Amino acid sequence: MTPARLRPLDATLPARYAPSAVPRRLPFVLVALALGFAAVAPLTGCEPPKAYGPGVLQYSENARRAYEEAMMAFKDRSWQEAQILFREVRRRFSFSREAPLAQLRLADIEFEQERFVEAISAYKQFVRENPKHGDVAWARMRMARCYYNQISDAFLLPAQEEREQTSVAEASREIQEYLRDFPDGPEFAQMKKLGADALARLVAHELYVARFYIKKNRFEAALGRVDYAIAKYPGSSKDVEALVLRGEILLRLERRPEAKATFELVVKKYPGDPRSVQAQRYVDRLVKDGI
Repeated sequence: MTPARLRPLDATLPARYAPSAVPRRLPFVLVALALGFAAVAPLTGCEPPKAYGPGVLQYSENARRAYEEAMMAFKDRSWQEAQILFREVRRRFSFSREAPLAQLRLADIEFEQERFVEAISAYKQFVRENPKHGDVAWARMRMARCYYNQISDAFLLPAQEEREQTSVAEASREIQEYLRDFPDGPEFAQMKKLGADALARLVAHELYVARFYIKKNRFEAALGRVDYAIAKYPGSSKDVEALVLRGEILLRLERRPEAKATFELVVKKYPGDPRSVQAQRYVDRLVKDGI
C-alpha cells in the first residue's frame, strides 16, 4: 500500500521568500502618487539631493512598497487582487529586485489555487528567465510538487498501479532532479518522502503487470517486468516484495539455483523485513531438495 497523497503546501512562505513584516497595508495608490511626484519634481525645482542619485532611491523604495502591498493581498489569500498587484510590480518596476519576486509569487498563486498545469508553466518561465536567482530552488521544489499533486488517487478510478504511469514518472523525475541539484533546498525532507512514494508507485505498477503475466502463465514476461523494476527503480520501499516475487517466478521456470540466490539475498540484505521469513522458508526447502 502506498502512502496517502500529500496535499499542497500552506500558503505561508518561508521567511527568506517574503518581505519583512510591515505595520499596516499601504494603499497602492500612494505608490502611484509617489511615482507621479518623482516625475514632476524636476519641473517644480524640488530635485532630490545629489548624494542619492537622480531618482534611483525613489524608484527602489516605490518598488519595495508596491511589492509589500501585493504581499499583503497574497497573505490574505486575496488571489485576484494579489495577481493584479504583482503584475503591476513587474510592469512598472521591471528593473527592480522585486520584479522577479513578483513573477515567482504569481506562480505561487497558481499553485495555491491547485492550478498545477499553469503553475508548472509559470515556474519554468521563472527558472528560464532567472537562472541565477536565489529562489530558483523554491521554484524547482514547487514545480516538482505540482507534478506530484497531479497524481490522482480518486476513489472512483482504478487503483494507481493499474493505471498509466506518465504523471507518476514525471513526478518522480522532477523530484529526484530537485533532490540531486538542491541538497540544502527548501522542504528537502518532505520532497524526499514524496520522491520515495512516487518511486514505490512506479515499482507497484511493474509488479502488478508481472502478476498479470503470471496469471496468463507467461513467466518469462513476468520475470522481465520484475527485473526491469529492480534495475530501473532501485532503493524503493518495494525492493523486498520485488525480490521475493522474482524468486517465486524463477521457481516456476525451474531455475531453482537462481531462485535460491534471490531468496538468500533477501534474507541477508533485509533481515528485519517480515518477508525475509518467507524467503528463508524457500531457502530451507531448496536446500532440502539438494539445491
